[in-house]
Order: sequence, then structure tokens, then C-alpha cells
Amino acid sequence: MKKRWVNILVIGLVTLIFAGCFNITQHISKEGNDLNVFVKFAVSKSLFEMSNSMGGNKSDENPCEDIFKYNEESIINGFPKNIEANYVKTDSEIECGYEMYMSVDVKSKDYKKMKKANVPALFPLVGDGEIYIKFPQGEEEEGGGDQMGAAFMSSAVYRLTVNRNVMDKINMVTFKNADETHDIPFIELPDIFIIEVPLGFWIASSSPCELIIK
Repeated sequence: MKKRWVNILVIGLVTLIFAGCFNITQHISKEGNDLNVFVKFAVSKSLFEMSNSMGGNKSDENPCEDIFKYNEESIINGFPKNIEANYVKTDSEIECGYEMYMSVDVKSKDYKKMKKANVPALFPLVGDGEIYIKFPQGEEEEGGGDQMGAAFMSSAVYRLTVNRNVMDKINMVTFKNADETHDIPFIELPDIFIIEVPLGFWIASSSPCELIIK
């Protein structure tokens, strides 16, 4: 019993320490027939500094280099040709990561032919009163997803804002994988909707995840 409480305390402390250290931000808007999508992946450098200090390591190397391996070539070159995309690496004193700016003509034949099975991760399919967003899928792990990682990331969020010129009304938001369905609350403002999904839902899953907005 004592060991169990110690484990709970450790997980709780790490969760508080890492809260806000990693987030995904996305914005969807529309201009004429062009659907514009912005995505930002950011990791706080304090996370690396804390990890090094806890391990007694000091290094002058940029801890973000592993993140930058997910560069423009590996991300954007896999997009359909009808999607215009730009990749910008971000590296400030506070955080590092990357931003993507994407645009597509929703009236184009290629976009209309795009299916849920082949849509790029985090790129929205908009139509028939629905927005569909597929999350990146890592390698499947035997016995389920990363439960410990989900505990560490319980306070991290995927934050999505949707302009009303994309969807004027939202009735429900659902996050799904092969085993679970979560109803996600949303905030309705005069010009946008704000949706926040705990990243733990995604990290804990070993099956494909999707966000459905209706």
C-alpha cells in the first residue's frame, strides 16, 4: 500500500512539473474557396533543462535537434500536390518546434476525392456538416498505448480553433479510437469555436485516433 501511494505521488509531481511543456495548436479558417490551416508543435525548453538537471547532465548541444528531424522534407513531401504547405522551424529562448501553414481549394476535384483513409494527419476534411481530423499514428505497442506517457501528458492539450466561416454551428465534438469514444466540450465565441483535447487520450492509444466535429 505504501509503495502504491509513493508511485501515485511521483506521477502526480511529474505531471505538475511537465504541465504545459508540450502542446499542439491548430487553427482552421476559410477565405473564399481556400481552406487555410495552421498547426504549431511546441516543446518548452524547460522540459529539457529539468531532465538534464535531474540526470546530472549538462550539455551545450541544442536539445531540440531530435525534434527538428521531423523537417519539411519528411512532413510536407508526403502531402497531396493540391495542398500548398509551408514549414517553419521555431527555436526561441522559451520553446522549440515547428509551424505549418497549409491551404487547399475545397472546390478542387482532388480535395473532393480525398478520403478519411488517405487524408494527411491533422489536415481537416470539411464537408456535409462535418469536420474530420485524423491524428498522427505511431507504431503500435503490444498491450496498448503509452499509459505512463499519458499520465505525464495529462495536462498537455491539443487546442483547435475553428473560424465560423468554416462551420457556423457545432453540436458535438467527439474524439475516437478503436476502443473508446470521448465527448469533448467546446467554447463558442462570436467568431470562433475553441476545442481542447487532452493529449493523454492520443498518447494512451495504440489504435488510430480521430476528431469528429458536427
